[in-house]
Amino acid sequence: MFSSRVSYYLRLAALALAIVLFFRTLFKGRHDAPTFADEPIKSAKFLQPFVDGDELLKYRNVYFIESSSPFRSVVRIEARQACAIEAAARANPRKNIIVLLAAWIDFTEADRLHIPDLSRLTGFRNVHFRWLDLEHFALGTPVDSVIKSDQLYSRPDGEAFLSEILRMVLLYKYGGIYLDLDVVTRASLDLYHPNFFGALSMTSADTSVMGLQRGDYGQRFALDYLEDVKYFHEVGENRNGTTLLTNKLLQVCEKVTVLEIVEHGCFSRLDVHRQHAFHPFDASNINVMFDSEALDVAKKMMADSMTVHMLHNYSRKLKSDSNGETGYEMLASTYCPNVYYANEGEF
Repeated sequence: MFSSRVSYYLRLAALALAIVLFFRTLFKGRHDAPTFADEPIKSAKFLQPFVDGDELLKYRNVYFIESSSPFRSVVRIEARQACAIEAAARANPRKNIIVLLAAWIDFTEADRLHIPDLSRLTGFRNVHFRWLDLEHFALGTPVDSVIKSDQLYSRPDGEAFLSEILRMVLLYKYGGIYLDLDVVTRASLDLYHPNFFGALSMTSADTSVMGLQRGDYGQRFALDYLEDVKYFHEVGENRNGTTLLTNKLLQVCEKVTVLEIVEHGCFSRLDVHRQHAFHPFDASNINVMFDSEALDVAKKMMADSMTVHMLHNYSRKLKSDSNGETGYEMLASTYCPNVYYANEGEF
């Protein structure tokens, strides 16, 4: 009796183990936690075109866009930008992290690309680089003619303006989450509402971190935004994506200030998160991230943040002092350690 009972339980255990192994095999794939490739990629062959039938579009993705190609001869993703990509991959292991390099012609030669940390990034199974074809990407949208206008490329802020357009076209067409290349992700971006933005202050919101759902109100919001953008290149440089997004949010949410949207919502259509969620720093205090004596201040300011927007336009010339660990060094060593330890002097 005893041996038959033991045999019975052993068979049950073996069956349970077999079921566990079966489901591990079934779900193992592109959404595993990031692992590292054995061989670095040394040519532009890794850069497939991003098209409507792309296999990656079956999933809800996190996107970055690099839009400097129409303005510069070489596309560069430096260490701080690579840090943002690695951090997003680590924080969102079950999402694809898609880095789109926008250009008029494909990258057939590797010397047009300067990405020193490429092998460290493509070592993550969920990181994918794609070429975004500017000739065809915005066809059928209100802004196709804007992207192809000489006026855009003659503007001093043309590169930033092009990026603002492309990110909203991207979310209009495919949905998902967009991040600027100077945004370091500290936590999963699986938020309750798929349509979301972040307050930059009590009076403004920003497009550096945002999510919109395709086939939902998010897609309608993106289309309305693009309808406004098609006239945007005709106005002065003091108008930017922050201005346009803030005005659009106030309009659709029927509120007077961004703070009202944060506190009272927007008819359940979308969420605007408080400033500390995505943008714990602004132009007046981003310098504390590079000051070792202000480490405790930096820790406190970003304690509850899901992302840290490093405000590249203001911080790119700043370097951490040599008197001890700084906030940026702590952030990078924790959330993008591969890139950080290969480029310690860049943070």
